[in-house]
Amino acid sequence: MQSKRKVALFVSSLDFGGAERVVSHLCNELIKYFDVTLILLYNNIEYPLNSNVKVIALSEDNETHKKNKIAHFKDYYKFIFKYQKVLKNENIDLVISFMIRQNMINGIAKTFNPNLKTIISERCFPSKRYLDTQSRALLTKTLIPFLYNKNNKLFSNSVYINKDLIENFKIKIDTSVIYNPIQIEQIQPYFKSYTSEKDTFKTVTVGRLIPIKNQKSILNAMSTLPDYVCFDIFGDGELKKRLTNLSEKNNLTKRVTFYGNASNIKTQLTNYHCFILSSLSEGFPNAILEAMSVGLPVIATNCMSGPLELLNENKPATIASGTYYKAKYGILVNIDDSQGIANAILYLKQNNKVRQEYSNLGFNRAKNYSLKKIGLQVKELIDSI
Repeated sequence: MQSKRKVALFVSSLDFGGAERVVSHLCNELIKYFDVTLILLYNNIEYPLNSNVKVIALSEDNETHKKNKIAHFKDYYKFIFKYQKVLKNENIDLVISFMIRQNMINGIAKTFNPNLKTIISERCFPSKRYLDTQSRALLTKTLIPFLYNKNNKLFSNSVYINKDLIENFKIKIDTSVIYNPIQIEQIQPYFKSYTSEKDTFKTVTVGRLIPIKNQKSILNAMSTLPDYVCFDIFGDGELKKRLTNLSEKNNLTKRVTFYGNASNIKTQLTNYHCFILSSLSEGFPNAILEAMSVGLPVIATNCMSGPLELLNENKPATIASGTYYKAKYGILVNIDDSQGIANAILYLKQNNKVRQEYSNLGFNRAKNYSLKKIGLQVKELIDSI
């Protein structure tokens, strides 16, 4: 019997996050076809893994958020050597890295071992995330072309990400798009109806409490809506205190609840009437896909990238300020438009039939991103090298 090819997936950690969830899904699916090793920078695992996946952490530290920039830089230097040692000791034939730091380390490893096959994966919109300050822009404009192009192939989760990498970061290696996977229920979960003006209309968002997720725009929208509209936030991060203060300032403490991280988020989502994504920028938002996979109608900002591809099959949408766009699979609003979000919420609240239609359409749309289908696409990419 022929032994399975030795493949590694390389990511910072499996802490709560979109890319981390994708990596856990792929590990559990690719183990069907390959001998899979998961290489982590930090020993933090919040998502379930198949017991046959070998896990190697380059550091036992799992409190990455407490490190300062100097400590991170020292770690980065150490990881380069530790990573190459692991690849050699484990006899890894091919490795897939996720996100910028790991992608750069992969490029360095490829430089010292040309026979190693490497695939890198970009998970966010580069010009929005890597060019936010002058010093960072100078660094990434130099390092991304130099190190990314040393790898064999690149895949992202959006056509816009690849376009940005090619046009603004001089990426020349083969690029492709593989969207995020989702575990799909065989039967569509129960649709939560809204029957009376006296009923609470429950809205929800999921995501890290960081500036780019822009949850404050939803809180500002909530301050203009009637008392029967409530809003729950799942996630944690650096802005929790600031967002809590904004909720108190807007007299929303009885209508807004912060729940922190949750591992069973899909089960939680079935308790709501609609999902809201307020991001300024995305790669391919898992949160939207998870909402659609349980039949929860979606309101999302038309940010780069992901929402337009998911909700309107990438067909352009023109949205006037303060309004919303009825896309094929959900509602789109402009970036940082609280009034648009408020009006979209009221529209779905007042149109139960439309919510039911979006529930059915979203659930069926999510089937295109089933873990089995996406896993086969990643397998084909691996087999091509």
